[in-house]
Amino acid sequence: MRFTFKTHKPVGRYRSFDKPSHYIKLRGKTVGLILPDQPHKIRLQVIKDDINSDGHPNCEWRWIQLRQESVSVEAAKRWLNDVINQIMSKYKLIG
Repeated sequence: MRFTFKTHKPVGRYRSFDKPSHYIKLRGKTVGLILPDQPHKIRLQVIKDDINSDGHPNCEWRWIQLRQESVSVEAAKRWLNDVINQIMSKYKLIG
């Protein structure tokens, strides 16, 4: 099992003001993103253990941000696929 990635470049009149979005996918579903600003941080959508753990009982998932910071998006992608087994054993990703 491996993560795949999709980069969405901004379009439209104000595209020069926005940065590309780098989505993390697992089995075709979006499970997180890589932030576009340096250092590139990784955010994942995980299922909550306790639905009331954060005071939002209507939402079954939450965002987490990993401690890993990368100097490039490519380095973040490589790191994610290197540690996918540890991530999957620790968190239940949405999707």
